[in-house]
Amino acid sequence: MALSLAPALAGFILLPHLGKLPVDVSFILVWLIATMGLAAGSGGATSPLAASLIIAPAMCLALGRPWAPEAGGAAALGFAAAAAFAAFATKGMLGGFAEAMAAVSIAFATGLMAISQRAPAAARDTEMGQRIAEVSHELRTPLNHILGFSEMIERQIFGEVGARYVEYAGLIRKSGTHLLGLVNDLLDLSKIEAGRFELERETFDVRAVVEDVVRLSADSSEKKRIALGMVTPEQALNVNADARALKRILINTLGNAIKFTPEEGRVIVSAQARDGALVLETIDNGPGIPENERETLGQAYERGSGGARAEGTGLGLSLVRALAELHGGALTFHEAPGGGALVRVTLPVLAAD
Repeated sequence: MALSLAPALAGFILLPHLGKLPVDVSFILVWLIATMGLAAGSGGATSPLAASLIIAPAMCLALGRPWAPEAGGAAALGFAAAAAFAAFATKGMLGGFAEAMAAVSIAFATGLMAISQRAPAAARDTEMGQRIAEVSHELRTPLNHILGFSEMIERQIFGEVGARYVEYAGLIRKSGTHLLGLVNDLLDLSKIEAGRFELERETFDVRAVVEDVVRLSADSSEKKRIALGMVTPEQALNVNADARALKRILINTLGNAIKFTPEEGRVIVSAQARDGALVLETIDNGPGIPENERETLGQAYERGSGGARAEGTGLGLSLVRALAELHGGALTFHEAPGGGALVRVTLPVLAAD
């Protein structure tokens, strides 16, 4: 038994002296030496411990190293060396240890190879997110110009134009505003996924944010003859949060409610303190959200069954969920009293008195 462990012990003694080699190369080399010694001392080619040699190439694959084939070749040579050295080693009486170690090694190698399959996909997703962020950023400037010029034409700042031109300018502005919102959502989601979205926390009365968002949404609700209301406490509701992020949360939840509520419907925005947290609710009397969709809704590009009837990509609620989680909160969906959808954002951001 001592003879079988000697190469393993020698390998780990050598590890500190392999400083010229990368850490991962040194570790894999020592692993091969140690495993070869254990296999040689417990039966050589017939030892179950020889299965542990496959961990070396599997680890290379999981780490994304280009020399995984070389590690596989070294493992094969280690197997051959273990078979050769077995003739000179005293076979250790390991009982069930060898079989157990072999099972663990195979399971470990399987897990490493599974990681190696996911790693390229994760790298591609990261690269794609970076490209999306770059394109979104470049789109913002021309879109702002389009919005500005179309508004100038719509308002006839430099003189009267035909009614048809005013109508078309309004359509250009509306489409541009929708596209700019989509670009902003993409850019913010890319920053969040890359871990580069930093919250700018400050203490403020959240009622002002609610009032601002309701005022901005009044035009779209009036066009559908939707009764738009808000419920806030009489006293100040101070929070410590990112005001811009909270505004984006409400713009998206309220915009969704107005989009899916039928004409002459009702939408209410509520902000209140409940159980030590800020609770923002958007309530409508539209078709509601089926219970089987509430778990997936809020993930990127996921749209409810009503999504096919309205414009959108499913990014809005995904951004709401991400911004809520950055604040340590959560996005949930419920049935509204009397029917319809109740979208609730719970944020532990109440400011200390």
